[in-house]
Amino acid sequence: MPYWFDGNNLIGQPAARTRTEPETRRQFLSFLGVCSRSRGGRFLVFFDGDDRDRSAPPAGVRIRYSAPLSTDDAIVRDLSGSRTPAEVIVVTNDRSLAGRCRDCGAKTIGWRQFTARMSTAFPARSRDVRPQSETIDMDEWVRYFRFDKDSLE
Repeated sequence: MPYWFDGNNLIGQPAARTRTEPETRRQFLSFLGVCSRSRGGRFLVFFDGDDRDRSAPPAGVRIRYSAPLSTDDAIVRDLSGSRTPAEVIVVTNDRSLAGRCRDCGAKTIGWRQFTARMSTAFPARSRDVRPQSETIDMDEWVRYFRFDKDSLE
């Protein structure tokens, strides 16, 4: 199942800030890489602008920069051009974008729903078979990005 992510919306940073503070974006992509390897699926992250940081994303994660469009417009454009938009799940907390995506035939979920789906793939504090660098602690990740778990949809 392809998942498309509204990157800057989900990390809570505008494009200009991610250029000067790329670590938040890298941590987000790393988290998605672990989710992809653990759960499967095709992950495509849309970011605003055209960033100079062209480091390779983690396995299972692709990145698309939206310039000259906004990320919202790039996602909607790509959905409109897709032969199978009903197979795509767009992950965003932007209600306006979610409505536009549903109008194109895609499914949408918020970040909270996505992390709930992923947490069923592996225990939140598991240190079992994955190397230390691939261990997930959902609560720690949510705190890192300063998300209020109750407000996420």
